[in-house]
Amino acid sequence: MQEIINGFAMWSAWQPDRNMFFNSYFVPTDDGNLLIDPLPLDEADAAEIDRRGGVAWIVVTNRDHERATLDAVRRFNAKVASGGDSGDLHVGVDRVLVAGDVIGDGDVLTFDGLKTPGEIALFFEDRNRTAVVGDALWGAPAGSLRIMPKVADAATAALSLRKLLGPRPEHLLVGDGASVLGNAFEVLTACLDARDDAHVNVINIDELVFEKGDRRGADPPGYQSEFAEIGQLLGATKLGYQAARLPPGEAFCPTHWHTAEEELFIVWEGAATLRTPRGETMLRRGDIIAFPTNERGAHKVTNHTGSPCTIIMIANENPADACIYTDSGKVGVPGVGRVRTTPKLEYYEGET
Repeated sequence: MQEIINGFAMWSAWQPDRNMFFNSYFVPTDDGNLLIDPLPLDEADAAEIDRRGGVAWIVVTNRDHERATLDAVRRFNAKVASGGDSGDLHVGVDRVLVAGDVIGDGDVLTFDGLKTPGEIALFFEDRNRTAVVGDALWGAPAGSLRIMPKVADAATAALSLRKLLGPRPEHLLVGDGASVLGNAFEVLTACLDARDDAHVNVINIDELVFEKGDRRGADPPGYQSEFAEIGQLLGATKLGYQAARLPPGEAFCPTHWHTAEEELFIVWEGAATLRTPRGETMLRRGDIIAFPTNERGAHKVTNHTGSPCTIIMIANENPADACIYTDSGKVGVPGVGRVRTTPKLEYYEGET
């Protein structure tokens, strides 16, 4: 067993018939350590896992990756979690995972059209945006990805695997083949974009999955709008696209403006109130609003009506962008976080 990245440890077994390695992963987390699709462990590796706190959960990504789960259950007295095909496993399953669940700091993603109907993956945002899949994607040849050949519906599988693009993974650890480290989003985008059996650059607003603005659901009252990622699902790299759905009485963020990302909003349905330095104005379905990258672009959109409002949001992607929150005197600084903008300081303040 060897550590590969972000605390993840991997052990593998060579499969001559596939001409690739099969891989399993150990993931230490604050909510209990995980084993993912465990192959047989030798005693030295099992002892190392014991030394690192043992195993709380064994996650089986699909029914064909049960592997040595029963041995691991007995060795570590661990529980088992799996997806929609949990009933097909030989070992007892303690938890059935569905989309949106969290286990051991990992967000659960589910897929359609693959070899088994209950295929899942885990995404660890706080570990440099690392995703772990079973055999939905093969890392072969090394440095590339391809959808496994035996799937129920290839086009459906390709469209469903766009869910992995949504959180923009940096690393993608695979159960079969060579993992992709450092440029997973680009490699997966290339994999899906090369297909002729699915229009992966097209999505309908009815297909979007809306979630709370904070992925852990911690937004305060008044800001409990919902977001849906669009651009990353489509493999976009130059522009960012999102949709916001504002329930009655909610806004999607505090008043702010951007220094480098010029935003465009389109009111898709419903109505809302736009607040800018010019005052307030009522937005209605079909309105298109531009926000320049200066103080005049400061804005806040709140739904004061009794019906939901949906807004499509488009902006250029710029990693140097800073976000100024005018009501609270904060600024979001890339690589730093949010700091105060006031009081304004002299250049040598605190240096002498």
